Amino acid sequence: MDLLRHLHFFAAVADARHFGDAARDLGMTQPPLSQGIQRLEMRLGIRLFDRDARGVRITPAGQSLLPHARELLRLEGEFDDLAAGLAVSTQIRLGLAGDIDDLIDGVVGALASTGHETAPTVAGSVELVDLLRDGALDVAVLRHPGIVDGLEAGPVLVVHTRWEPSGADAKSSLPVAVPPRHHQPPAHDQLIDALRRAGHRGSVVEAHDIAQRRAMTAARNTVRLAPVAAAASADVDAPPLRLRIATPLPKNQRSDIDYPVAVAVLTAALAR
Repeated sequence: MDLLRHLHFFAAVADARHFGDAARDLGMTQPPLSQGIQRLEMRLGIRLFDRDARGVRITPAGQSLLPHARELLRLEGEFDDLAAGLAVSTQIRLGLAGDIDDLIDGVVGALASTGHETAPTVAGSVELVDLLRDGALDVAVLRHPGIVDGLEAGPVLVVHTRWEPSGADAKSSLPVAVPPRHHQPPAHDQLIDALRRAGHRGSVVEAHDIAQRRAMTAARNTVRLAPVAAAASADVDAPPLRLRIATPLPKNQRSDIDYPVAVAVLTAALAR
């Protein structure tokens, strides 16, 4: 588990004496905060808070640990500030859901054209969310729906798709090659439902990356849904891809990056 992240949860609840208020302060919903406190208590082997109808009270054990937790969090902030002072690169660390397939080149190229050195990471959306929360990425294009608690997430972007090979359609009996479900379970399940509503009779085959999906489709073993930038290139019966662009919360953003510009550039690249 990410101990420092869970210590942030601990300190926030100790300050607010209320799970709902602490969740709001952290920019997240209450259920994952409560689950995080429970995981921390299980790791430590002690109860940190008493919860009853009167509210939340810190236990004696929690009170003893709280100053040490605050010191660790202070050192974390000091460490981050020191590292930021040593950093000289204006590199933007960009996360890309592998599901956007054929649009990756255009999206990365658009951001690189702003003059910033761009370091792309292609992965499943669940992994990208964790990297954003941990400060390892600056901005990411994620599949929707999915959990984005603790992040700044923009509106849902609808990207059109077409069937490949050309001429395939939703009635095909061939399996559809799709990204693995663990990349973003809610989005995966929504796609399967959309395929069934569109009349697709085949199964789905989970393929780890775009190269494998292309190869399987080229061999005529599967069909696939290829994202396209222009609606005119889309197939009417092809379920669209829904995406969101996410960044860290403003308090966790780097001062050397213009986040609104980066988000606007990515949005435009996906909407072309």
